[in-house]
Amino acid sequence: MKAIEHAHFGRVETNALPDTDVIWRSTLQLGDDEVEVLLWAGPSSEPDAGELDDLAARLTDLPALDAAARAALRRHLRADRYFIDFHVEELEGGEAVGRLLRAAAGGEVGADAFVAAMRLGGVGLWLSDLPDRPPVVLDYVFEPDLSDQVLAVKVTRHGAVTSVDWES
Repeated sequence: MKAIEHAHFGRVETNALPDTDVIWRSTLQLGDDEVEVLLWAGPSSEPDAGELDDLAARLTDLPALDAAARAALRRHLRADRYFIDFHVEELEGGEAVGRLLRAAAGGEVGADAFVAAMRLGGVGLWLSDLPDRPPVVLDYVFEPDLSDQVLAVKVTRHGAVTSVDWES
């Protein structure tokens, strides 16, 4: 039986999974936002206490993880501002874009202001038997009611940011 009792996640079972699926879900508070957290596993996942401990540690200090992810987002958007320009153009009449444009006072919307306006939409935790998935993925959104575009910040189970990827 592929199951383990874990202090943070409770009973984690993967023995009945026909495909990759969510085996645990919760919500966490980050500032004024409620963030959905999902733990994913595949049919061949073998829950490991050390791996689950590392993933739980990322959630325990979500504000620090969010700060590191936002720093990576700022670096990414300073190097490639296409995500910003796309949203400013596509959502020109939106309230958030209007605030950013007014604050820019006729200049370009900067990466710092744009990242500050983004929200953490969700956190995905992936067990290690899913090699095409990083262990932790933080999905950042801008105007989620108007856009399905995401900047996914991918993080190791120890908290190091490995990449920022545009997804939808």
